[in-house]
Amino acid sequence: MNYIEKFKTETGLINKFGEGNAYLCWVMALYLDRNDVIGLATDDLTDGKNDKKIDFVDLDRGNGKITLAQGYYSKKDRDEAPANKASDMNTAIAWLLSGDISKVPDYMREIIIECREAIKANEITLVDAVYVHNLPESKNCKSELKTIETHQSKIFEQNNIEVVTHELGRETIETLYVSKESQILVTDSIEMEGLPLFEESAEGWKAYIFSVSGNWLYNIFRTYGDDLFSANYRGFLGIGKRKKINNSIRQTAEMEPENFWVYNNGITILTLGISDLEKGNKKIDGISIINGAQTTGSISMVDENKKENLKKMKVLCRVIKCDKTDLIPAIVKANNTQNEITSWDRYSNDPIQVSLRDKFAMYGKEYSLKRGFDDVSDRIGIYTIAQPVLAFEGNYMEANRGINNIFDQNYLYKAVFEEKNARHLLLIYSLAKMVDDVKYEIKELTSSKDVLKDDETIQVSMFRNLKFKMFFIAVIAECIEVIVDFKVDKKKIAFTEEFAKKEFEVMKEYWKVFIKSVLSFMVAKLNDLDINVYIQDKEKFGSLCREIKALFKIMMQTGQGTYDELKSVLWQG
Repeated sequence: MNYIEKFKTETGLINKFGEGNAYLCWVMALYLDRNDVIGLATDDLTDGKNDKKIDFVDLDRGNGKITLAQGYYSKKDRDEAPANKASDMNTAIAWLLSGDISKVPDYMREIIIECREAIKANEITLVDAVYVHNLPESKNCKSELKTIETHQSKIFEQNNIEVVTHELGRETIETLYVSKESQILVTDSIEMEGLPLFEESAEGWKAYIFSVSGNWLYNIFRTYGDDLFSANYRGFLGIGKRKKINNSIRQTAEMEPENFWVYNNGITILTLGISDLEKGNKKIDGISIINGAQTTGSISMVDENKKENLKKMKVLCRVIKCDKTDLIPAIVKANNTQNEITSWDRYSNDPIQVSLRDKFAMYGKEYSLKRGFDDVSDRIGIYTIAQPVLAFEGNYMEANRGINNIFDQNYLYKAVFEEKNARHLLLIYSLAKMVDDVKYEIKELTSSKDVLKDDETIQVSMFRNLKFKMFFIAVIAECIEVIVDFKVDKKKIAFTEEFAKKEFEVMKEYWKVFIKSVLSFMVAKLNDLDINVYIQDKEKFGSLCREIKALFKIMMQTGQGTYDELKSVLWQG
C-alpha cells in the first residue's frame, strides 16, 4: 500500500476536515512524527477566511521549533504544484514575525501571539516553512522555497533562528511513509572501513565490531542524510544552543579527536546483509544507524577547518544483520536509550505499562505501549494519555511543559501511571478527546465569520492558547463533584464497570453537555480578562473553580440543568 492509498483509508479524518485539510494534517503528522492526527489537526489547522497564507502552524517549545505549512490538494493529476503557493510562505512568515496583529483573524490571533512571545523569549531556534501537495515535486517550487529560505534567514539572523523550507510532494511523502513502514530505507551496498575486530552470532543474528574513522561516518551522512536513521526512534536533533550533548560531541571531534573513541559510546548499524570482499574486508547491503544518530550528525557538523581531524579520529561501530523480523523491533528498542532526550519509548516494557495493557484488554480496549503512525483513530496509549491525566489530577502546569517532561521526571511518570486502573484512564481520555471535539466545533462555527460575537471571541481566544486545554481539563475535573453524590478523588474517579465496555465514541458523547456548561460559565466569568493570568496563578485557578461550581449549584437547584446521564456512569471505590 502506498501512502496515497493509506491516506484514503482514513475516512474519519477526511469526513471531519475535508479531503484537502485532512491530507495536509495527515502529511504533517507523518513529517512531525505525531501519532494523534486528529488532535494535531484540531490544534494546528488555521485554514479559513483571511488566513494570511498560513494553513497550519505548530509551536513546539520543547524542541525550539515553529512549523508553518501551506497546503495544495489537486483532484486532477498534474505535472507539478503551482509555484505561487510555495511563494505564499514568504507572506506566512512575514505575518508570523511582524504583521499587524489587529488584522489577524480572531481564530488564529492567539497562536501568532504565542509564537512571537516564544521568539522574543529566545525559545525558538528553527522556523520550518513547509509546502505540502499531492503532485510531483518540481524545480520551480524548490527554487521559490530556496529564495524564501535565503531571504528570511537574513531577517531571523538577529534572533539566532535558522529558517528552512521543505517541499513535501509525492516523492518525499512516499519516502517518509516507507521509512515508517520499513526498518531500513538506505539499501545501497557500502564497504566497511577496515577489518572487523571480532564477530558474534546467535540464532537469527550475526554481528561484527569495527573501529571506523570519523571521516567514514562524515561521508556516509553527507551521502544519505537523515535516511540513515530510518529504523531509529529519532533522527539527528541538530546543533543548537540547547543541544549541549551534541555540541560536546562536535567539540570533541574538533579538539580531541585522538580521545573520541574512549569518550563516546559508538554507533550501532542495522543491515540487510553482510558479505566478504578481498583481504577480509566486509560489505554491507543496506544501512540504518539505530544507535548513534547524534554522534553521526554531530560529526557531520564539524568546522570545515577541523575536518582533517576526522581522518585520525576513531569511532566504535557495531554492525548487526538480523534474519528474524520479529526480533528487529526489540533490537531497535534496546538500542535506543542514549542521549538525555529519551522519552516514553524506554517505558514500553515497564511492568506498570504491561499491567495497564492487560487491564484495558479486560474492557475490550487496546492500549498502545509505544508511539506509532499506523492509526489515527482514538486509540488510547502511553503517549496520548500522559498529559491529560496529569492535568485532570490537578498538575496542569507540569502537563503544559510537554510530554517529554513527564517521562524525563520519574515522579511525574509515577503520578500519571502508578496504581491507576483502566476505567479511570478511560474517563480522562474520553474527556480530553471530547474537549478536542468541542474545540473543533467552535473553530468550524467561527472560522467563516468576519465578525464574532463577544462570547465567540473569548472561546476562540481561549482555545487558541496552547496552554488552555490542560487548564480546562483541570477546571472540569474540579467541577465534577457538583453533579455526583460523593467526595471526588481526582486520582480514583472512574467509569462504571459496565460503561467501560462501551465503544469509545459513546463514552465521549456523555461528556459533551457538561464540558459546554463549564465552558459557558468560564466565558461568563472571564469576559475580557486574560486567560493567562488564571493559567499562571494557582490561587486564581481555585477561585475560578469555586465560582463556576457555585453557578452550577444555582442552575441545578432551579431545575435549569441536569447531568444525570453523565452522573450515572461515574464511579469511585
